[in-house]
Amino acid sequence: MLLFLLSSGLIQAQEDPARHLDSLEKKYSGLKDYLVDVNVHFDVEALKAPDMQAKLYYKAPDKIKVESKNVFFFPKEGGYFNPSLFRKKDFDVRLLERLTYDGRKAVKLRLTPTEMNRHHQGFVLTLDTDRNLVREINTSPSEGRTLRAVIEYAKFADFELPVHIELHLDMPSVEPNGMKEFGSFSQRSKRITGKVEIAYSNYKVNSGLSDEMFKETESGKLK
Repeated sequence: MLLFLLSSGLIQAQEDPARHLDSLEKKYSGLKDYLVDVNVHFDVEALKAPDMQAKLYYKAPDKIKVESKNVFFFPKEGGYFNPSLFRKKDFDVRLLERLTYDGRKAVKLRLTPTEMNRHHQGFVLTLDTDRNLVREINTSPSEGRTLRAVIEYAKFADFELPVHIELHLDMPSVEPNGMKEFGSFSQRSKRITGKVEIAYSNYKVNSGLSDEMFKETESGKLK
């Protein structure tokens, strides 16, 4: 009986869905910073905006800065890669599904913020468990507004980092000044739907970015 209980406990520990976040955190524990060139292409109903280019700077765990010669509208939710966003201590984790994603083993996890971390928002992650990569992020930042990010990776230095993020948007129509980060709308409609494609190139990883350059965006706000 004792052996059976010990075996049952071991199985439960092995099936703890939060362990997948542990694996993700361990995979990127050595990622201190990166800078990368970004190109954003909008394919959003009722929105006219040209492709936009910028340089993005990230420093762990949550510093972010965007530099552009021109006006730059950047999708703040799901638009850049921050593995620290999914720390196990910040969420209650529930396994929703085991599945195959692009021919690899994967799990779908629901992340609900803990009582101590209500400033976080909840996510549903599709995570490639063979490579410990977040392949999709689904979130509902506000009522009636949803976002799905689909992520493709390539290897830079010792890390697999995004080369393409496709954001699928579905949100209520709002007054133009409520959507400054997405440009100007050509017409009003009941809902705004479409996608934003973000391409990343010319990564420089762990180059020793200083804290000074992030002072204006210390709270994680984009410049």
